[in-house]
Amino acid sequence: MAAVQTVRCQKCGRENRAGAKFCTHCGTALPQTPPKEEAQPSPQAPPQVPALPKGEAVEAARKLWDWTKTVVTVGGRTAWQEVANPTASLEGKIVDKLKVEAVTPPNEPAFWAFVAAAVVLLVFGLTGQWLFPFIAAAVTLVLSWLRWRRPYFSPLAWKKLWGLFGKPTQVPSLHLKVQTAKGETQVIFLGDGQGEEPDEGDGVRVWGIFDAKAQTQLRAWKAQALDEAGKPKGQPFLVPRLFPLIPLLFFASLGALLLALLLMLR
Repeated sequence: MAAVQTVRCQKCGRENRAGAKFCTHCGTALPQTPPKEEAQPSPQAPPQVPALPKGEAVEAARKLWDWTKTVVTVGGRTAWQEVANPTASLEGKIVDKLKVEAVTPPNEPAFWAFVAAAVVLLVFGLTGQWLFPFIAAAVTLVLSWLRWRRPYFSPLAWKKLWGLFGKPTQVPSLHLKVQTAKGETQVIFLGDGQGEEPDEGDGVRVWGIFDAKAQTQLRAWKAQALDEAGKPKGQPFLVPRLFPLIPLLFFASLGALLLALLLMLR
């Protein structure tokens, strides 16, 4: 049997049942024992995330720094080269040539996208808001590092604008079929040209941007005729320049970022 808990009377010494308020012999008030509090579970510590060993952490940081440095240097250099000194897109021999005196220039929505983005970036720069230009510069830097060249635009976009006011929008075009090591490529020049047009049978080096990944059609802005030794001969043929949108947005974002930082530091 379980032992019965009792409480001793401090006056007469008689044992009374636990919980009684008065002694059954002398009537003296008995001391009350407060109920035992239930033990509260101790709060558990949050799980500890195992830290990387020092060597692995240093190696991870070094790889991240190398990747960042590569993106910044290669991306920035690629963006500058695409804008200031782009490389030739193809080299081959002209097997066919066709000139059309008047065609309607194509729509170039990338031009209006650049104008709108430049205005937004300028507003952020003038108000000292650096975060959006910083994000835009980082994104376009990575895309430049990946060598995104499309979409693109040319000054012929202004022709479309003048067309809204009844101005003539027709421009001349020159079509070349160039045989390269990869096959035939259709090369199109749009706009008034300067310099010497290459002739059928000439070797030629062409600067432009391919319309698709298949690289069968090239929108070009510069052609240099080559002699039999592969060296330039005569003056290059030039039409209004093509500009890739992504590199230009990178420099516009960078300019807005610098402007915002300068205004913050004043």
